Amino acid sequence: IENNNISVNLGKLSHNWQDIPLIKNIDTLNIPININGFSPGVAVNIGNPHVVFFGNNISDVDLPSIGPEIENNELFPNKTNVEIIEIINVNKIKMRVWERDTGMTLACGSGACAAVYAGTLKKLLKNRVEVELERGSLFISIENNEAIMEGPAEISFRGKIEIK
Repeated sequence: IENNNISVNLGKLSHNWQDIPLIKNIDTLNIPININGFSPGVAVNIGNPHVVFFGNNISDVDLPSIGPEIENNELFPNKTNVEIIEIINVNKIKMRVWERDTGMTLACGSGACAAVYAGTLKKLLKNRVEVELERGSLFISIENNEAIMEGPAEISFRGKIEIK
């Protein structure tokens, strides 16, 4: 197959504090958590909770140290995923992610969607954005408060099972 990209609708996005959920009603576009050199967090939900930070030099951030602190911050009763974003331009970002209950991961589809949604809410990004991750890029479109994710589909495992 020449183009092995597939497209998936990941569903409705929200930045309502009860949907995320947060422990109390605060400004979800300016979550008061500080990462040096980054804007306050943007909290969103795409079926799971995320907090997104925009700044520079994401490779310099000690995500293994700050990730667990933010994941377990008291504001997030169900814990949260953490995305740190470097904006290349209005149509391209770089992302690193700390995944809730997992830790450092190389990619996160819902996180990429959350990041682009957060960027559109803050008027930093257009509604179709390339999200550059450790191992390649995803393309995220935000349409009618829904996230459409497009990227390569690859076989990661083949196996046989014998049933008796």
